Amino acid sequence: MNSTCQKDYTKEQLEAWISGVENKDRWVNIITNQYLLIAENNDVIVGFCSLDNGNYIDLLFIHKDFQRQGIAHTLYLTIEKEAKKQNQILLTADVSKTAKPFFEKIGFNVATEQIVIKKGIELINYKMKKELTELLN
Repeated sequence: MNSTCQKDYTKEQLEAWISGVENKDRWVNIITNQYLLIAENNDVIVGFCSLDNGNYIDLLFIHKDFQRQGIAHTLYLTIEKEAKKQNQILLTADVSKTAKPFFEKIGFNVATEQIVIKKGIELINYKMKKELTELLN
């Protein structure tokens, strides 16, 4: 994340943000309770995406060496299909400055700009949403 987001966040902001990776309870909750997709290349994880409560994209991450190859788009389409399967009519996500253009490209709109505090450091991100127009039966 450091090299990918460094144009949008300071070093201190990135360090505060990345510190969340160490929260083992959060990872157990994600793996246990969320719809989780993992992208692999030659048995190496290159990205992942998760859907919480059927309508919240909690995580969407692609390794810097595998970006701009369609992996995020493929993961997202699968997540959207799952949300529709669960009869959801709206998807939401809290999106970084770096990820905002991607989310806009796939049809999300900014609901609000947010200031999030991580380890005493302020970070700006965006609450984004997308209405799902057709559901799967």
